[in-house]
Amino acid sequence: MSPAAALLLRPTSATTHPLLHLSSPKSVVLRLHPSRRRLPVPRLSLTPTTSSNSNNSPTPPSPPAPSPEPAAPPSLFANWSPPRAIWRGLSALLLAGQVFHRVLTGRVHRRNLLAQLRRVGPGSAGVALLTAAFVGMAFTIQFVREFTRLGLHRSVGGVLALALARELSPVVTAVVAAGRVGSAFAAELGTMQVSEQTDTLRVLGANPVDYLVVPRVLACVLALPVLTLISFALGLASSAFLADSIFGVSVSIILESARRALRPWDLISSLLKSQVFGAIIAVVSCAWGVTTHGGAKGVGESTTSAVVVSLVGVFIADFALSCLFFQGAGDSLKYAMG
Repeated sequence: MSPAAALLLRPTSATTHPLLHLSSPKSVVLRLHPSRRRLPVPRLSLTPTTSSNSNNSPTPPSPPAPSPEPAAPPSLFANWSPPRAIWRGLSALLLAGQVFHRVLTGRVHRRNLLAQLRRVGPGSAGVALLTAAFVGMAFTIQFVREFTRLGLHRSVGGVLALALARELSPVVTAVVAAGRVGSAFAAELGTMQVSEQTDTLRVLGANPVDYLVVPRVLACVLALPVLTLISFALGLASSAFLADSIFGVSVSIILESARRALRPWDLISSLLKSQVFGAIIAVVSCAWGVTTHGGAKGVGESTTSAVVVSLVGVFIADFALSCLFFQGAGDSLKYAMG
């Protein structure tokens, strides 16, 4: 027991200690009054104190900071990215390979293929036939007058048939298809790419190449030869009608001359050209569509660029195929003159 507690509990008189109070003269009652003095209570702290009096030991020196490593020299191609045209061209080649592989393995969405065939074939027939008719008549005006003055009116039909079969019909049909079908393909796929609908197809388990690209490419490859044949027939008929009505060259002479000049290979080469042109238009348009970014502005730029690149590819392919199919001098007009 502490001395202070012993002092408070010891009996004493009221006169000797002021903390005790005498309640009666016969009995002494001890009453404890609260002490005015507060004892110090130590406080515990969880954080270490930094007082210099409590710890006089010297602090250990901090380790030296590591020296920074020398930066590696920048690589030559660190910040280089290929131009967009090269990137899109490689994408078109890769897409063409994927389409070819899926066609060989039979992975074709038939319902989509039929829908695209109706769109490319009957949907584009009116524009293609109207264009072929006026192109044939314009070509007739340019040379029939000169041929009749030279006395070569019997070769008019052969020249018309050869020009329409080998060059005009497939090229004009491809130009119409690039402007009408290719632009639509690029705009549709570009909108789907920007709005992330192609990602939705992947989430649902459908491959966008199987569902979107392969039917469009096959539709162009299958429909353009048919359009080319119809355009050739209508162009020859309109040219014969114009030559008979204006220049006095009989329709029978023109058709007989055309029959003598044409060979089966002329029509076969026209169909092959149309298939190549259709593949170029569809692959380029789809590749430009699926690589679109930048919102509505990017869709417009991709559509315009797809049409331009498709037309350039068609003209380059036409030159290459013409050199391959028709090398050397021919004797078709000799047979046309009878």
